[in-house]
Amino acid sequence: MAYLNWLKGVVLFAYIFSTNASAENFTLNSFSFLITNQAKPDAIYGYGSSDKDLQMLQYEHFSIHNWGDIYFDAELFHGNDVGTPVENGNSTQHLLVLNPRLSLGKLTNKPLHWGPINDVSLISRWEAGSYPSSDRFLAQNYGFSLNFDVPGFSWFESGVLYRDTNFDSDTWLWRTVLMSKPLVVENQKFHFNLLSLINGSTNNGTEVFERGDMLWEIGGNSKAQVGVRLEYASYDNDPLKSSGNYNRFTPFLMFKYTP
Repeated sequence: MAYLNWLKGVVLFAYIFSTNASAENFTLNSFSFLITNQAKPDAIYGYGSSDKDLQMLQYEHFSIHNWGDIYFDAELFHGNDVGTPVENGNSTQHLLVLNPRLSLGKLTNKPLHWGPINDVSLISRWEAGSYPSSDRFLAQNYGFSLNFDVPGFSWFESGVLYRDTNFDSDTWLWRTVLMSKPLVVENQKFHFNLLSLINGSTNNGTEVFERGDMLWEIGGNSKAQVGVRLEYASYDNDPLKSSGNYNRFTPFLMFKYTP
């Protein structure tokens, strides 16, 4: 019941803010389809499969408003025994993330500039996952983030948050998001995006999750892009072993469409 209430709250909050057109300055929605045959079992993130084959659908919403910005992410994983070996018999798992930020520069109507820093925001990050079914993952994070002017990047943001989950309370999260400007090579346009999540854990030491996308604009059309996603995850005290650390490198083929 707690998970369902949390899930309803996340979806309602995302709907209210993502559809507030009167306050929007910029909106972007994208849909991605990804496949891999290297979905190694993972006791923490829970979307490895028994045969390592995995398909992923991802919807992302990002909008800039007169008070700040909001990011919403919905991920659906499909395969054989997704979540193995902690769980078996599941063909799907899902994850929802809602990430609103309040811009201090916009709220005070005073642009904030200190060297490469061009804004400071208060940030919240709420996460709700279907894994594990015995105690579905929930997380809330609160802190601040900085936006930077960095040559070659259209978006460069990093911040530190207090983190509380139903598995680890009173820890921390260092979150970074990068999006490159188009890189033109022989009249072809390429993009690089990175999500970096590094957080503390009572049982698993420092958990590291890195997700990088390298994409090519099909026919010079920025709405349709194809390429690869590379994921790296590591943590201490792998629950699937009696001792030792865990790490994985998961490559995906990726198609991304932005209407």
